[in-house]
Amino acid sequence: MKTAASQYPWTEELEKTVVHSLATSFGLDFLLFKDKVGGEVDTIHNVRQGVWATDKEKQRYENREAYDSDKYHHKDVKKEDSTYKTTGANDKLTQQNGRLHDAYRNTTMAHDEARDLDHVVSAKEIHDDPGRILAELDGVELANQSSNLQSTHRSINRSMGETSIDNYLAKLPRLIENHEKSLAGHQERLAGMPRDTPAQQHEARQLEDKIRKTEEKIKNLKSVDPEAMRQRDKEAREPYNQQINQKYYTSSKFWKQTASASALAGLKMGTRQMLGLIMAEAWFELREQLPETLEKLKTDFNLDVFMASVQQTLQSIWQRIKLRFKDFLTSFKDGVFAGILGSATTTLFNVFATTQKVAIKIIRELWGSLVKAIKLLIFNPQQLPFVDLCKAVTAVLSVGAATVAGTMIYTQLLPLCNFPFGSELASFASALATGLITLGLNYFLLYSSLAEKLWVFIDSLMPHATSVRKFRAINAELDRYLTELGRIELNLDADELAEFAQQLASCNDELQRGLLLKEEVTRRCIELPYEMGNSASTRKWLSSLVK
Repeated sequence: MKTAASQYPWTEELEKTVVHSLATSFGLDFLLFKDKVGGEVDTIHNVRQGVWATDKEKQRYENREAYDSDKYHHKDVKKEDSTYKTTGANDKLTQQNGRLHDAYRNTTMAHDEARDLDHVVSAKEIHDDPGRILAELDGVELANQSSNLQSTHRSINRSMGETSIDNYLAKLPRLIENHEKSLAGHQERLAGMPRDTPAQQHEARQLEDKIRKTEEKIKNLKSVDPEAMRQRDKEAREPYNQQINQKYYTSSKFWKQTASASALAGLKMGTRQMLGLIMAEAWFELREQLPETLEKLKTDFNLDVFMASVQQTLQSIWQRIKLRFKDFLTSFKDGVFAGILGSATTTLFNVFATTQKVAIKIIRELWGSLVKAIKLLIFNPQQLPFVDLCKAVTAVLSVGAATVAGTMIYTQLLPLCNFPFGSELASFASALATGLITLGLNYFLLYSSLAEKLWVFIDSLMPHATSVRKFRAINAELDRYLTELGRIELNLDADELAEFAQQLASCNDELQRGLLLKEEVTRRCIELPYEMGNSASTRKWLSSLVK
């Protein structure tokens, strides 16, 4: 049935929504949950951004051993024990045979070119990588894998130093420009140098050699192929990151931390939902009892009357809570599931991107609504028809959407309310906004003229919709007749009812029961809309109900 806007219980629904929001999302939530950027579980992505979930892992990173270049270049081990040295020796032979490919320049190295073996992902970067340390992998082994070793021209390798390839390519144009400026200065100086004495000639030859080396360096730097270099960096980083991710995300350390954070979040969320519901019920009872108590005491205050009223109010609150005890347990269980799923979802997001505090709360609130909606869809405890079930799910999801909007409003208001009781004011304003948005969405999605047309259309698409409506009409008409019959005075006392029930029970088949009932109806002068025992009359009456 269509509900007009004027007939919709706006005030009552708004109060319920605001009270529940204040008692849960914007009240207990900020007492039980201390959300922080990046969540409660360390991830490779987050620690590389400097975001740590645990102080233990942060301190372990800060206390890492100092970088030792000799250790990473295996200068203190025998050649046969060193992947780095073995690779260098093999590349030397390949270069002499004219088959050594320089991936940084995308060319084959000449046999007389100065060659260096480079760590594609620099040894210093690997040593200081928070992700590697979190995964507890050996930096020397990772740095000196064949996938991370690349021979190139010495001038390129030494101009790179310990920088990453992306950073090196970013600074390469400026590096070439500086060398060209230096070359121009050397050439200008050479042009003005005297060469009269052997010493002056020696100095000029030294400068000429320096110019030649600078020209060669500029030539080699300009021969760098940025795309080929980036591709080589990608080929080295992919297996490096894959090993770190596989080691950490399959480790017991990660799963224990995830399980612990999820379980704790589940308990907190369940507690929040249950306590919030209890507090809301207590408030609703107080709101009913307080005006009556104040009315009694405003003319003549009496301590005994006041204490009796307080006792009665507390008893009423307790009775109200006891009546809804099963609802509290259900709310707790739903909250536990929502908390666990919210924490797990946050951790999953943090594997790829760092979540902010507001995002963590939004994820938690969304799961709170999704758990209720999923339960409705799977179990349908009230056995609602499909369209009514869809409406119930829509109402639950609209509360979740409104809570998300209220959370975003709270996040924007909180920095502005930096005065006494400012956070409380922000919470109330956010809860009020949540209530208004919830009511607006509910009315629009469930009761507006557009929504009514949509629900009728969906109902018409359902299989057997016409038959279902007919049976509903028949059931309604039967209920009406049974209600009318229930109001008829049958003039039967307890003994007569017991005797009649015994006679019905002693009947051996439906025919005997029918005759007994017909006899009783005739004796009592009960007028029926059809003739008992006449199947045609009964079918005619049933058909008339659906016209």
